[in-house]
Amino acid sequence: MNKAFYIGIGLNSAFTLIEFIVGYSTNSLALIADASHNLSDVASLIISLIGMKLAQKASTTLYTYGYKKASIMASLINAILLVTIVIGIAYEALVDFDTIPEVAGKVIIITALIGVFINTVSAFAFYKGQKDDINVKGAFLHLMVDALVSVGVVISGIIIYYTSWNIVDPLVSLIISVVILLSTWGLLKESIKLAIDGVPQNVDLSKITAILESYKFIQNFHHLHIWALSTTENALTVHIVPKSDVTLEETLIMKENIKEDLAHQNIQHATIEFGIKADDNQKSRALNESIN
Repeated sequence: MNKAFYIGIGLNSAFTLIEFIVGYSTNSLALIADASHNLSDVASLIISLIGMKLAQKASTTLYTYGYKKASIMASLINAILLVTIVIGIAYEALVDFDTIPEVAGKVIIITALIGVFINTVSAFAFYKGQKDDINVKGAFLHLMVDALVSVGVVISGIIIYYTSWNIVDPLVSLIISVVILLSTWGLLKESIKLAIDGVPQNVDLSKITAILESYKFIQNFHHLHIWALSTTENALTVHIVPKSDVTLEETLIMKENIKEDLAHQNIQHATIEFGIKADDNQKSRALNESIN
C-alpha cells in the first residue's frame, strides 16, 4: 500500500505544478481551482502516509496508545484547510464574474485531460486496499472526485473553445468549489466527531447494544463508551453485571465471545469489566466484615 501512496503523491505533485503554471498563464480560474484541490489532495496523501507510518510505531510510557490519534488530527487539519481553499476559490470566481479574463480553451482541454488520466490511475492504485481500510478508501474516493472535477474542466474548455463564452470558466470554478465542499463536509464532520471521541461512522451503536442484550447471562450493562483510537482502529469499554447464578468460568467464556462478536463490528480494542448486583455487593461487604 505504501507504493500506491508514492505513486499518487508523485503523479499528483507533478500534475498540480503543471496545472498551476498553465492556469495562471492562461487566466483559467477553473484550472487554478482544480490545481488547488489537487494540492490539498497531495497534502492529504502525504499526511495519510505519515499516519500509517506512525500507527505502526509501538506505544511508549508517555504515549500508551502510541501515535494512532495523529491520523484523526491530520484529517481534521486537512478538512479545515480544504474548506479555506474552497472559500478562496469561490471568492475569486465571484470577482471574475465582473471582470472576465480571456481564457485559452484549447490549453485547458489538454491540461484537464491529462488530469483525468493521472487522477484515474492514482485512484485505481488504491482500489484494492480501499476495501479493507477506511483511510485508504477516503484517498480512493478523493482521487475519483478529482477525476470527475477534471472532466468538468474539460467540458468548460470545450465550451469556451467553440463559443468563446469565457464566463463558463468562473462558473465551472464555482461548481468545482461546491463539489469540493460537499466531498469535504462529511470529512470535516467526521474528523471533529472523532477528535472529541464520538462514535465512529463505521460502528453501529444499536448493533453493539443488541449483541450485549442477546447474552442470556447478562443482567444489565452500563458505562458503554465507544471511540476511535485512529482512523482505522476503534475502542470500547463497558461495565457488565452478570446474573447472580453465573459461574466464573461462564463469565470468562462469555467475555471472549463478546470480544469476538465486537470484532465483527469494527471494534479492535474492547475492555470489558464485570461487576456484581447491589444485593450481592452487600453480601460481599457483610462477609468481609465478619471475616475481619
